[in-house]
Amino acid sequence: MANSLPKTLEALHAELASIDRDLRAERFKLQGRGFEGFRRFSQRYSLELRFPSPIEKPDATDLSYNALTAHIFDWFDARYGRKMNIVYSPSSGIIDIDGDLFLLRIMRIWGQMHFEINPARLGFKYRRVGKDSPPKSNVLQEVDALTQVYADSIPVQQYDRISVQFARAMLACGEMFTHHQTPLVAEASVDLDAGVKALLDGISYGHARWCFEQAAEKCLKAFLQWQTITYPKRGHSLDKLIILSPKLVGCNLPAKMVDDASCSHEARYGEIATSRDEALAAYEAMLEIVAKVLKLIPGRRQMTGLALYAGPFPERAFDPIRDGEPDR
Repeated sequence: MANSLPKTLEALHAELASIDRDLRAERFKLQGRGFEGFRRFSQRYSLELRFPSPIEKPDATDLSYNALTAHIFDWFDARYGRKMNIVYSPSSGIIDIDGDLFLLRIMRIWGQMHFEINPARLGFKYRRVGKDSPPKSNVLQEVDALTQVYADSIPVQQYDRISVQFARAMLACGEMFTHHQTPLVAEASVDLDAGVKALLDGISYGHARWCFEQAAEKCLKAFLQWQTITYPKRGHSLDKLIILSPKLVGCNLPAKMVDDASCSHEARYGEIATSRDEALAAYEAMLEIVAKVLKLIPGRRQMTGLALYAGPFPERAFDPIRDGEPDR
């Protein structure tokens, strides 16, 4: 027999605190704890609560079926905030704005999404779930630590280049998400994140280049495994892996791209100096290789469409009420 539901918000909070104590005792990770608390509350009371909540800001006295989801997630969000965010690898990329390197946050996209480049809406709250049209966002909001003053100062002539960099990162990471159940691809995504950190830190450009080479190499090997083609267990030659498969040879991987993504052990250990530009070229080449190679492997793509505007959305394509989050 199902338990009796809490009659007040205070009673609901007490119940959620009890569930949270159980999760802490079990050493349940912070990432995703809100979802697990939601699941356990629903299970405890034999409920099939709707997610996302159809009521975005319920009144404190509203404990109706439709309001419970929002109250539960609000409680966990108030307690843990961003600590609950689930971090996937790959989770980061790089945006080069006129020589300044910024961390690019990589989001997971299900379905289609449209992006603009618009400093005027740097602080705008876009609706993540579209209403009658694909959800929209702003590339500049995914650039970590970008200030309003800096965003306003970006020359319009840079927008096309920013769009290309963003698209390249999203397409490569989208393919990694699709094949993340493949161990080599999962490892490659961690290499990508490590290389991004090393490049942005500037401590070892050689190490950053090595990480990017490893990401490309492991995706090539993942493809060869899918084709049941045996490859050498020793060595780190990208071009020698490519020639093992006619499909890889035919998927347009120019020699310069492969050379840019390659890294010798001398460069890895600092015996040969690596410049920032060389590490950045390795990053860009790696993304191209990853996207092209993993696209050859069948799979269910989460991201089915990506529309980029090198500037603000046209007026007819954006409605701040329809495409923005309501105030909460």
